[in-house]
Amino acid sequence: MAAHWFRIPYAHNAFMRSLSSPLASLAAADGIDAMLAFRHSYRPQHTELDMLECSWGPAGDSFEFAITRRMQRHDHPEATLSLVFVFAYALTPARRLEGSAVFATLRDATSTPGYRAIARATVLDRRLD
Repeated sequence: MAAHWFRIPYAHNAFMRSLSSPLASLAAADGIDAMLAFRHSYRPQHTELDMLECSWGPAGDSFEFAITRRMQRHDHPEATLSLVFVFAYALTPARRLEGSAVFATLRDATSTPGYRAIARATVLDRRLD
């Protein structure tokens, strides 16, 4: 499949066009799949860096799991697009952790301690940063 090209400052718009279902209906695993599909089919122009990373940790009274696409054009600052899932925060050992991991497959992302902490939790909110 031919890649769709986009300018890095318009990554938000390109990601929203790439979604096959509304953002508000995505579960965390669906979000990982959506970001993987976006990276596969939509390419930022003139990049030297294009990678996916997930991160997790407590945020106030909630727990967040983020899927981030990191992009950088030669001689420009790094830009990111993050799909963040917010969960009710229950203080468990798994949800005291903070961390991040680079990933290339769904299995890579779902095997992280951060994903295991939220795998069965109900999503309270989603946002695209």
